[in-house]
Amino acid sequence: MNRLILFTFVVTSCFGLNAAFFFDMFPCPSNEVIITNDLGPGLVLQYHCHSRDDNLGVQHLQYNDTKRIKFGDKIGKRTRWTCLLKHGIRMQFYREFIAYRMANVRRCNAMRHWYARKDGIYINRNQRPPPVFIYPWNTTK
Repeated sequence: MNRLILFTFVVTSCFGLNAAFFFDMFPCPSNEVIITNDLGPGLVLQYHCHSRDDNLGVQHLQYNDTKRIKFGDKIGKRTRWTCLLKHGIRMQFYREFIAYRMANVRRCNAMRHWYARKDGIYINRNQRPPPVFIYPWNTTK
């Protein structure tokens, strides 16, 4: 019985030390955050998305343009993408939100498609239509 306990301890210790190697042996497809400007013709959407490891900087999308952000979940630290969207005269309408957050386990091929519309921000998770209203716009005075 003692040998079984010792064997189990050694095997679990080795697995714990090599967990990153284990997950690299079984790669999964990239996750994706997609942002689409659905505000209307002539209206520009400004966005700034960032994670712990990546910062896309401030960029702009014309009407019907789409930005795709592909990434993989990191083992040992949770992946989170935060985005700030703005539009309007002097970018008076804005909303900052978490566009993607890793679950307790690594996700493979997860997709979050965000739509910026005049009344607010909508999401479509994993290509399951229709998009659902999530956030209204905040306004500056």
